[in-house]
Amino acid sequence: MEPSLDLPLQRILDRVELVSGVGDPEAGKLCVMSLVAHLAGERHTDQPVSASPLIRAFAIPINDYMPREARQQLKPFAPRILGTNDGRDSERAEILCRALATEILPHLARSWQVSSGSPGIGLSRRLWRRLRRWEMHRRVERLLARLGAGGSSGDRIALASATGQLLALCARHAGEAERFWNTAVGLLDRLCDIDASLHQVPGPRTVRPNSLAPREVLPPDPP
Repeated sequence: MEPSLDLPLQRILDRVELVSGVGDPEAGKLCVMSLVAHLAGERHTDQPVSASPLIRAFAIPINDYMPREARQQLKPFAPRILGTNDGRDSERAEILCRALATEILPHLARSWQVSSGSPGIGLSRRLWRRLRRWEMHRRVERLLARLGAGGSSGDRIALASATGQLLALCARHAGEAERFWNTAVGLLDRLCDIDASLHQVPGPRTVRPNSLAPREVLPPDPP
């Protein structure tokens, strides 16, 4: 769900184009995380201290792989990511685990079964080859197992990054781009919805309006 924005903030966002990579603030080109840093009054970086490391790990591959026009819909998330470095990433990891177990991985498994019987439908062998080369599905399965046994903050961040990469790869190569990008945006929405107001936030929480000058598991590998 896209949040409503006040007019000064909307004017700031209107001056920015989201791009892949960290961007160039002088040209008004930023990635979603460097936009968070600018709104928070931090230095130019894609690692703002005011943002959840888990959200950052998930958002960066989504930002970088999205088509240019679709990427702009991430802009309203930047002010929502402010202040999410709140100690609640374990709850956000639970959201990712549930989404992977009940939505994303079962859909991929069903799509592969369909494509196995009907060439050209569902997942392509090209996508599976990419997933195998990156060991993406095995990495996701290992991380899910480790988090199921407790895991660490590093495991949570690694799972967020792997989930973002998995969705981006599928969007680009599975023939269901809109579905997978919508899944990614919906997940980002859920991650941002974890209420940060109950915690002390180690970083600027308020947007600074002048901070931007107008200048189930996957099936076996296919043969």
